[in-house]
Amino acid sequence: MRLLLAILVGKIIAQLIRFLKIGGGSAAPGLYALKIDPDLVEKLASRIPKHVIITGTNGKTTTSRILAHFAKMSGLKIIRNHTGSNLERGIASTLISSFQLPVSNFQLGIWELDEAAFNTVAPKLKPDIVVFLNVFRDQLDRYGEVDSVVKRWCNTLKMLNLQATVLVNGDDANCAKLTKCFKGKTLKFGVRDYKIVGESIQHQKEQENFDFEAKNVKLNGLKGSFFHLQSPSFLASRSEHLPVALPLPGIYHIYDALAAIACATQLFPDTLIHRYTDTLKNFKPAFGRVERLEFGSIFLIKNPAGATQVFETIAPNLKPNDRLLMALNDNLADGTDVSWIWDANFEVLLRHKKSSKSAGVKVKTPQGCTLIASGNRAYDLANRLKYAGFNPELINVQKDLSKALQEARDGLNGHLFILPTYTAMLELQGILTKSGIKKNYWEEV
Repeated sequence: MRLLLAILVGKIIAQLIRFLKIGGGSAAPGLYALKIDPDLVEKLASRIPKHVIITGTNGKTTTSRILAHFAKMSGLKIIRNHTGSNLERGIASTLISSFQLPVSNFQLGIWELDEAAFNTVAPKLKPDIVVFLNVFRDQLDRYGEVDSVVKRWCNTLKMLNLQATVLVNGDDANCAKLTKCFKGKTLKFGVRDYKIVGESIQHQKEQENFDFEAKNVKLNGLKGSFFHLQSPSFLASRSEHLPVALPLPGIYHIYDALAAIACATQLFPDTLIHRYTDTLKNFKPAFGRVERLEFGSIFLIKNPAGATQVFETIAPNLKPNDRLLMALNDNLADGTDVSWIWDANFEVLLRHKKSSKSAGVKVKTPQGCTLIASGNRAYDLANRLKYAGFNPELINVQKDLSKALQEARDGLNGHLFILPTYTAMLELQGILTKSGIKKNYWEEV
């Protein structure tokens, strides 16, 4: 009776929130339902045969979306927290919204989990597969340093069923340590000639062999990337390379794709890998994650590593007629400590170096690119941009995000790059929906 009451209350709250158009009901229903039945997640998750957990600092939503893309291709009915609400309340809200009597008809649960939430929620979900993407400094006011995060993950892994499979990013030394914490099956994925060092992905020649490896990487600007997949255990031979075209830009998205591909091989061992990789050309990114609009694109930034990777991706494509709209918030979901912006490499936006076979190295400095700083910490952001080397006369401060978007679009002759933190990104989604530019983000599955 307690469980049914919790579900009923959750469903009523979700309907009320959507009726009043104040959100998608991706967190509040679970928050209040868990107060009635704290075991709700464990009880409802037990009705689903298989579960995959994806955690890490960056890339969770994209990786889970790619895996969901593969699972649907296999004809599975899946459930996942597609809005990115990745605390226990978000998992509970998703389970509540899809609950049906007498039994669940879902075959697979794909869950992205916040770095800290992983430790309390993973044992309740009893996962068959766990994916660790990376671990960077993120919201120090909530998580603490990287070593603390990894130590807690290690302790949680010791609590999981040994029949589970753990996939780790072998290029991240901190994630690689986790293979020693779990006595069951572990597999590594990575990108040839790259390593995660500190807060960045760096080009390095030294490389070990992984179970799933991307080789011969070619980046094609904002259009996407190309690589050859090598997997000695899952392809016909050790020398076989499978070509993969990924419609997502940047090295960091190649790691997301590798993780999803590796996960698919464990879920569907009788299916040839190329059946999945061939479908990636039709993959559509999640809202706010390289989301393409008619007038521009949205790149979520939320910590030094993720922001720097975004800057490095868009820098070669910035032109004087383009505009940058950045929005910095300090709400709880963003992290109340915004000092991280001083560790993000904003400077690369001005000093991007592009190799040329005929002319050595050229330096590109789009000084004419106008910037709009928004969000409730807009002045902190504008100050950081000034110290990064941007012309202060080209930095406009508009804390109101709706007005900032309108200002950015007025007279736009180029591409608008929108770089918001998490809650600013959700606010932006509401603005875009109200203006009729797109549909509600929680309806995008």
